[in-house]
Amino acid sequence: MEAKLWFILLCSVVALLLYVIGFWRRKAGEAAFAAAQLAENDEQRDGYCRLAVLAGNRNACRMFCLARPDFFEDRQPLKLFKSRGVKTVFYGHYYPSRYKELLNDKQRSFCQSLYEFKEGEAPGVEFFKMCLSALQLNDLSYHVMFIPCSTETKYFRRFRHLHEYIVTSRPELTSGLHDVDVFEERKSLHNAKGSENRVLERNYRITGNLEGKQVVIVDDVLTTGQSMADYKEEIERCGGKVVAAVFYGKTVTMPPLFLIKVHVWGSYIANLIGELAKSSDKKG
Repeated sequence: MEAKLWFILLCSVVALLLYVIGFWRRKAGEAAFAAAQLAENDEQRDGYCRLAVLAGNRNACRMFCLARPDFFEDRQPLKLFKSRGVKTVFYGHYYPSRYKELLNDKQRSFCQSLYEFKEGEAPGVEFFKMCLSALQLNDLSYHVMFIPCSTETKYFRRFRHLHEYIVTSRPELTSGLHDVDVFEERKSLHNAKGSENRVLERNYRITGNLEGKQVVIVDDVLTTGQSMADYKEEIERCGGKVVAAVFYGKTVTMPPLFLIKVHVWGSYIANLIGELAKSSDKKG
């Protein structure tokens, strides 16, 4: 009986210690995360964020992932890759609005510039020029087609500046802005629910002659690539050949938080081993 009481007492003490350790670990994580949010530069932000991740703070995990898409994203800005079989390039990483509080000033600024392009308040010429350069297309003539928006008004407002730029400044290109008739309103594709392979209801028809034309598709955001694949299918049904696609932004994908923690812990342990090895060499 006495042994049983001692066992219960020991378990209670261990449980209490684990609770206290967990409590102060959470508090340390919250403090480090707050420090990361208030950091004056990216280096400090990264350091505090890593400490918060080591302490298990979930928001810090998300912040770290968003701050270092080079660690967790296969696709990088202005680097060619294939999406749905199409040679593709994008200007920068886009972060959904639900992550706004976790972004740094540079990331917020980029997202704001993308919103301004979507609303037709910014021409988007710089992103278009940079992406075309990254595509490294040959000297053939290309026809630029813009992915239709949810309404005709949004479509013309968003892409009219690029249309004007192509018509006035790029003789090797032709604009397909008026090759599309958006005949009814539909829900925004970025807000639509469903799987990646959902069938999208088309609210447009292609009215221009695309026979034999080499087509470059342009849009604001690449997420699943489904809208691009749908548009490519319709263009090629009308006789065009889609050779490339450019996007202002690509939506960052959040991996499981466990993988983010593994990455940070792995870096921490590797650095610790490196420091111990250096210390050992100095003593030797």
